[in-house]
Amino acid sequence: MGLFPGNQHQLANRDRPAQRESSAGLRDNTLVSAAQRSYAGRMTRTTYCLVGLLSLSLGSFGTLAGCGGNNDGAGASGAGTSNGANNAGGSGGSTGSFVGSGGGNQTNALTITPLGPSLDVVFGTPGQTVQFTATRNGLPVNPTWFLNTPEAGTIDGNGLFTANGAAGGNITVSATIEDEVASTVLRLNLAILENTAALPQDQQDILSQPGGAADPSMTVPYPYTGTVFPRAIPAPQVHVNGGGASAYMLKVANNGCSYTGFLPPTAQLTMGEAQWHALGTCSDGTDMTVEIAKLSNGQKLGPVLQTWRIAPAKLNGTIYYNTYGSPLAGTGALMRTKAESTVPEVLVGNCTVCHSIASDGSTAAAANHAGPGGTFDLSGDVVNPPLIWTTAESAAFAALYPKGGEVLVVQGAPGGSYPPNTPGTSGPYTSELRTRDGVLIPDSGIESKYAQTPVFSHDGTMLAFTDRNAGNTALSTLSLYDYDAVTRKFSNYRVVATPPGGQHYSWPAFTPDNKWVVFQTGVGEDLATWQSNTAKLSAVNVETGVLVPLGKLNGDGYMPGGVRDENLNFEPTILPIAAGGYFWVVFTSRRTFGNVLTGNRDETKRLWVAAFDADAGDADASHPAFYIAGQELGSGNSRGFWALDPCKANGETCETGDECCGGFCNPSETNPGVFECGEPDGSCSDEFEACETAADCCDPSLACIGGKCGSVPPQ
Repeated sequence: MGLFPGNQHQLANRDRPAQRESSAGLRDNTLVSAAQRSYAGRMTRTTYCLVGLLSLSLGSFGTLAGCGGNNDGAGASGAGTSNGANNAGGSGGSTGSFVGSGGGNQTNALTITPLGPSLDVVFGTPGQTVQFTATRNGLPVNPTWFLNTPEAGTIDGNGLFTANGAAGGNITVSATIEDEVASTVLRLNLAILENTAALPQDQQDILSQPGGAADPSMTVPYPYTGTVFPRAIPAPQVHVNGGGASAYMLKVANNGCSYTGFLPPTAQLTMGEAQWHALGTCSDGTDMTVEIAKLSNGQKLGPVLQTWRIAPAKLNGTIYYNTYGSPLAGTGALMRTKAESTVPEVLVGNCTVCHSIASDGSTAAAANHAGPGGTFDLSGDVVNPPLIWTTAESAAFAALYPKGGEVLVVQGAPGGSYPPNTPGTSGPYTSELRTRDGVLIPDSGIESKYAQTPVFSHDGTMLAFTDRNAGNTALSTLSLYDYDAVTRKFSNYRVVATPPGGQHYSWPAFTPDNKWVVFQTGVGEDLATWQSNTAKLSAVNVETGVLVPLGKLNGDGYMPGGVRDENLNFEPTILPIAAGGYFWVVFTSRRTFGNVLTGNRDETKRLWVAAFDADAGDADASHPAFYIAGQELGSGNSRGFWALDPCKANGETCETGDECCGGFCNPSETNPGVFECGEPDGSCSDEFEACETAADCCDPSLACIGGKCGSVPPQ
């Protein structure tokens, strides 16, 4: 049996729906299949084939390729393309997948049967099977079989796929023999049923019937309709107001997969974690229909209807944030939690706050006037990480270079205290460039600026900041510098946005493609979230200066708390890479959290995340936000960074290229089935691997976003 490893990785993983893996692509007269390259093509890199990939639906089929010449020919009865020398490819569109090993008449044709099958799978019930067979030039063969992911089941050496009952969606089934590869798509229609309310069948039937009686008191303040969730986070709570229920039904459906939960009558409904994970495996990234209904006196009331999306991406990595009043820390602290965790931990306590995190997760910078403050080495993945440079204040809200935290920009302080400085900062002093261990780098070009809330782009080529006018601190601009990491010089100063009177544009954050800067537009001379300060988030196009308010993220017009919940969004940061077709914006908000946190703004400061379309045009590309699970309900949290985990050196095992310092994850030459970080192998790039243009990506549906191949949102 051959089994392709799952594509899980440290920060973000798109789980490769088969319809994207198998879309057609042309690169320098070379048609490339992402799935084939990932396993067979890259494994046989010295005899890499020219691979043509037909677009697949559940009823259309697979792959054809040849290691021959460059003349393309249309198949007689399908859209197949052959690269054999001076020869038409034949009926690839109707006969399915084949790979030819040379020119001529493509006499070696590998095909899989059945083509495009579907299988109904019941969650938690393993054992459903599909038998695949292969022929080569019409004769039975015994190839090596493999899958593009192990999540949903296994395939044995005889081509028997066995579902494990834990996952669904599209699975690419491939066979390889010598240098030939054939693939087809198996669709697993997954039905997930959960009955934690222990409802008898007749009551399940009442809730399952179409329609229902209206109940104006029944509302769902969280999640918001239109929210985009990633995979690999805890299942979201569904908050229900109105009461009077003996049970609830939560139903979520998308493209042949469905979850139906009969849940106890609590105000916060939660599906099981395994069920949530399974639902994510089914998602193709398009809208899911959501119904929430209640059973009351034997009658179905509702349903409340919503739409959600689960992006085909796993967001892993680590979330770092500032806390005050934490029961766990006992005081202010720098905290962290893993994406899938519901339990935070104290990274550095004793009021170590006002932090920044390098994009690669290598370095933290923070202030502490009575304890450990400065820069911290996070590479050991331990609490109380070692100090690199000790300074009480100079590292507060510093801009850390994204690669190894090699340098940092000290935030400027235009006044003697706050405001106009950020809270806790004395002054005045202008900004500086220093090394990670605190050595001053003179004449960098930043020394004349009071650069507040500075941040580097994720590739380290630009710096954004609030340029405060020390002569009149009511005035500021959102400004940029270019940065040269070799000379350690800033240049090409420009203003990208100027706020209206009485406001400041602050806390900028770059999208991974450097096209947009998301920032806080608000009222408050210290740029903070407290007291009567208010803010929303907006984005500005770095090249054109087009400014776009992010109304969907901000909750304009739909927040359950109405006006109380609006104008309370602050301090954005953005994940370093695109995932699942989105950039992911982490921000501080003092909005209410459903029916759990409903007090005044001093009691509701928490971290939220919103998706932002990776192919954004000059319109609002944001989506309604979700709450980060695991935050202590008794603490105020802010300034969240969702950072990469430290990268791996060449030779270390990996599953995708973004884990690797060099950007590439290749099949091991000595250990079959294992992938290792290494040098580029000369072929195209899988998702999350390094690229310069979209032509470098194996899958033509991918774009080159921030130097890595990434997807765009489904339309």
